[in-house]
Amino acid sequence: MSTTTTRIREAAAPPRAAAQDTAHGGTAHGHEGVVPDRLEHLVGDIGAFFRDHWAHQPVVLRAHSDLSLLITEQEMWDEVDCGLLSRPYFTIFNEGVRTAISDMTRKRHVVGHELPGFIEPERIREDFANGATFKFNQAEHWHPRIRTLVKALEPHFSGGLESFVFLSPPGKTAMQAHMDGAHVFILQVAGVKDWVVGRVDDTSTSDSVLHEGAIPDDRRIELTLRPGDVMYMPHGTPHYATAREGNSIHIAVTVEEPTAQNLAEVFLAGFLGTQAFTDLHDSHHRHSLAHRTELLRQALLDHLAHADEDAATRAAVTLRREHR
Repeated sequence: MSTTTTRIREAAAPPRAAAQDTAHGGTAHGHEGVVPDRLEHLVGDIGAFFRDHWAHQPVVLRAHSDLSLLITEQEMWDEVDCGLLSRPYFTIFNEGVRTAISDMTRKRHVVGHELPGFIEPERIREDFANGATFKFNQAEHWHPRIRTLVKALEPHFSGGLESFVFLSPPGKTAMQAHMDGAHVFILQVAGVKDWVVGRVDDTSTSDSVLHEGAIPDDRRIELTLRPGDVMYMPHGTPHYATAREGNSIHIAVTVEEPTAQNLAEVFLAGFLGTQAFTDLHDSHHRHSLAHRTELLRQALLDHLAHADEDAATRAAVTLRREHR
């Protein structure tokens, strides 16, 4: 096990979890041939994962399944060469700069109509040969094994789930340090990738934004992922990665929980549907603006005091999932 990986296991995982991790190299012992299709196939003990790691700090675990069975590099190139993949289900970028959509797509004749947005295989292969990272977006919409896994994960989380597959040549950092507005599971399928991640603290943000400047030494964690490794990064973790040995494939599964705006929209929608609001709306012209404002404030406070928080949360989760 590399010293950098040991560092994150000891720093981010409690001793019990660290002791359960297997050594790097190949598929985790005893899990050859097991296609990942459950949360425990990624994190092992689900209860321990949520107790010790969820929404805390980054951690590296060893998959209890064979991640290489989810997707292969040949399968990815077959999808490219078929020519039927269309936007927004793919992109390619080099050191954070995305190839122009007009360059990586072409038009195709479909049932007598000329439609834009289909993948341009030659440009994808050319850019990849020049060090670019190729990415499948929302693979759960169309890739059967990844879809099965993502659908199996959904009941465990209160939010919308998406998956992205990254194919990176060695020696290039595809994107500069950034934070995602979601929790992220990184599944290392093939190749070796070095990561720099930061501990979550008061400076972490809820948005998907670039990280300004270097990750400070007191937050910085360096690690190496090899096939069969699973890294969990809580919402707001700064990170970037560089492929090192051979072409790297990793799958990122994101979990986006309801935002404060989602919750506010649910509570407000509930209030707008009450009789109290209807009565106030129908009679608002009878009151001065100042009195109208006070009546609205009191009615809203009364609604919030008696609102069903569990129902509001469920509705906000539905909004988040439909947003995907």
